[in-house]
Amino acid sequence: MSKRLPLIAGAAVAVLVAGYFGLSAYSSSQAEKLIEDWVYEHELEDTLRWKSVSSSPFGGRVTISELKVEAGEREPSLQVAEVIISDRSINDERTRLRLRFNGVEADSHALGGLSSFGAMAGGGFGRGMATARGFEPALISGLAELKPYDVEIYVDIDDDAGTLETELAVDLPELFDSRVSYRLSNLRDLNRKLQRLSESFGGNGREQRAFMSELGELVSSVERAELQSALFSVKDRGMAERSIALYQRYNTPLNPSEGSADKQRQAHYEKVVERTEKDCNRVFKDLPKGMKDGCELLRKALLGKVSGMELKVEPKERVRLSDLGDLQDGRRSKRLLDRLNPQLDSI
Repeated sequence: MSKRLPLIAGAAVAVLVAGYFGLSAYSSSQAEKLIEDWVYEHELEDTLRWKSVSSSPFGGRVTISELKVEAGEREPSLQVAEVIISDRSINDERTRLRLRFNGVEADSHALGGLSSFGAMAGGGFGRGMATARGFEPALISGLAELKPYDVEIYVDIDDDAGTLETELAVDLPELFDSRVSYRLSNLRDLNRKLQRLSESFGGNGREQRAFMSELGELVSSVERAELQSALFSVKDRGMAERSIALYQRYNTPLNPSEGSADKQRQAHYEKVVERTEKDCNRVFKDLPKGMKDGCELLRKALLGKVSGMELKVEPKERVRLSDLGDLQDGRRSKRLLDRLNPQLDSI
């Protein structure tokens, strides 16, 4: 199976959701009836519950309030204060959709079950869907429990242009905000392929064979896709300051004869950061021009002197998704990185 398929997982979700909310404007009762039919069809009556469903007058926005997902005692549970479906443009040639989850709360087992969420935008940000219990960034920053957080997915599949644009945003209170977005081109009939794939999913034997055939076509299509641009960003919301304080407190060898404990902790930590920067420069000495200051930026981040980092990728030459495997090849990775034209900066 293609390793590039996760990059269009978000598009598949958008097409699936769009298929059940249709082309026209719906009243609140009609929107809720559509959701109820979908839940019944997929035998999820005991898994999905919600308080209410509302729709804007022209059907451009559907809001599901107090959504709860309960998959059993051994499975992670999840509740969302509000799910908003908006920015919809749906036809045979195009699917554009925005899904926003406000006030997400998950139990202590949700990390494993939701760790692939970031694949919807091609990144590893699915961990943002987990609680702090067992969530490493929260633990190392001394945060005992994660507050309700927000997640947003945007997908735009345009068969006329042969493009896919998608974005995943995860906002974690007292930790960080993260964004992953990218644009792919040279995708022939992706919207139609995903629509046919969703129609044949979970059917009888004939439909299952059709599903596998459509999946094979999708794999070939994705392998030919080209990366037009990508952006990855992380902005601190309190994690850095707490992590630095905890590291200094528990990892500094104090000497009572050398004066202030706080000054000793600060001096020791600065030496650790200095060694880290030197190691970084030694290991990554052949970084592309746009990332030459990456190790210095890492030092500033470890010292809490920058609030975040942003990596932009705008290839100077054509880069197919199938080419990205060269990043694992020491001989070819430098050439590919130059073609990708990455630009790393603080935010």
